[in-house]
Amino acid sequence: MSSQTPEDILEIIRKENEDKLGILCLNCLIVRTRFKELEDFVENNRIKIPNDKELTKLDYLDHISIHFYKKYREIKELQKIFPKCLAFIADMLFKDEKIKKYLSRFDFIAKHELIDVFADYCADMGISVYDTSGISEKKYKCDLYLIKKKPVLRTEAVFVRTGAQLTEEEYKDTFYLLNEASKVAIWTVFVTSPRGVYNIGFERLLSDMEKLNIWFYVVDPIHQRVLGITKGKKSKDHDTGIRDEYINKLPREPIRAQSRLKNISNYEFSESDSYNPKNYVMYEILPKEVALEREESLVRKPMYREIFRTLLIIDKKSGLPLINYSREDLGFDHELVSGFLSAIDSFVSEIGGSEAMDEISYKGFYIHAKYGKWIKGALILSTPANKSLKERLSYFVDDFEERYKEDINLFLNTGKTSPFDPSKINPDIKDILDI
Repeated sequence: MSSQTPEDILEIIRKENEDKLGILCLNCLIVRTRFKELEDFVENNRIKIPNDKELTKLDYLDHISIHFYKKYREIKELQKIFPKCLAFIADMLFKDEKIKKYLSRFDFIAKHELIDVFADYCADMGISVYDTSGISEKKYKCDLYLIKKKPVLRTEAVFVRTGAQLTEEEYKDTFYLLNEASKVAIWTVFVTSPRGVYNIGFERLLSDMEKLNIWFYVVDPIHQRVLGITKGKKSKDHDTGIRDEYINKLPREPIRAQSRLKNISNYEFSESDSYNPKNYVMYEILPKEVALEREESLVRKPMYREIFRTLLIIDKKSGLPLINYSREDLGFDHELVSGFLSAIDSFVSEIGGSEAMDEISYKGFYIHAKYGKWIKGALILSTPANKSLKERLSYFVDDFEERYKEDINLFLNTGKTSPFDPSKINPDIKDILDI
C-alpha cells in the first residue's frame, strides 16, 4: 500500500462503484459544505492536509477520502461492517452533524414540489395524474392516482414522501398503506428523494419495495433526474369494485393530462438505466473535473427571486427583528413592516379571531408569515406566495428554531443579535426559500 500514490487511491475508491449510478453524490455534498466546517472536520479527525496550498472543497474531499481509505485497509473490523470503503467514508462524513445537515440539499423542501415533478414525468409517459387530497378515504390514502385508458385501463396508486417526512415511524405507516393500496389500483408506486433513501437505507428500501412488488422511484432535485429503481408487478388482490368506487371520487379533471405536443418535465429520465436495481448504489464519488462540469450544468435561476423582497425573522413576544434579509438590489423598511405585523396580530387577537394572521396585503405587497414557538418568519413578496413557497417558509422557521435554539434564548434574555451571523444564515435562506 505504501507504493500507492494519492491518485491511485482515489481511483480505487471511484472504481468501487464504477458503471453504477449513485443516489447520493459526495462531491455535491462537499461542494455545498462551508470551508469552516470542512476545516473543523479535518482537524477533528486528524487528517493531514498541505499547509502551503489553497485547497478547493473538492481537494478537501480527496484528502478526506485518502485518509479514511488507509484506515479502512488497516482495520479489518471496518471491512466487516462496511462492504465498501466508500460506504465507510460516507458514514464518517455523516457522523459530523454540521456536514450531515447538508443532506437537506438532496431533498425537496416542499412535498408539493416533489409531487409536481413526478406528475410532470407521468404526463410525459402518457399518463393522466389525479390529485387525491380531497378524498377522505383513510384506508387507501395515497397522494396521487394515475390513469391510462389505452389500450386497457391501467391504474396506479402513488405515495410521495420527502426525506424530511420519511422518519422511521412514517415509513412504517407508509409501508402499511402501500400494502393496502394493492386493492384499489393495478400497480402501486412509491416516490421519495435521496435524503429519504438515506434515512431508511437503500438496501432496506430495495428489499421492501421488491417484497411488495412496488414501482420505486427516487427523484433527485440536485441533478434534476428521475431514477426508476424497481419495476412493480400487477396486484394479485386488485378489486375492480373498490377501484371503480375510488375512481368515482376523483376530481373531474386531472392535475396533469397526458402530454400530446411536447414533454413538460425538466427532469432527466433514462429508460435504459431504469428498473434494474443492480445499476444503483447509495453513494458515488466522481473525478473532480466531472463533478465540476456537472455542477456548472446545474446552475439555474432561483425559483422565487423575482417576487422576493424581504425576509424578516421576528421575536413573537416583542416584535423585534432578529434577522432581516433583502434582495441586494432593493431596499425595504424592516422596522415599519415588523411593527405593522405586530399591530395586525394584536388587532386580530383583540377582536376574537385567530391568534395571528398568516397572510396579508399591505401597500402593494403581500406578506406571508409562519409562526413558530419563539419566532415568526415574514416573507414580503410582490405577488402572493404559492403552496410550495409557504411550505418552504414553514420548513425554514422550524429548522431555524431547532438549529439556533440557544441563540434565540440568548436573544430573548439579553436582546443580543450578534450570534446570528449573516454569513452562515444567508446561504441557508437562499437555498431553502429558493430566492
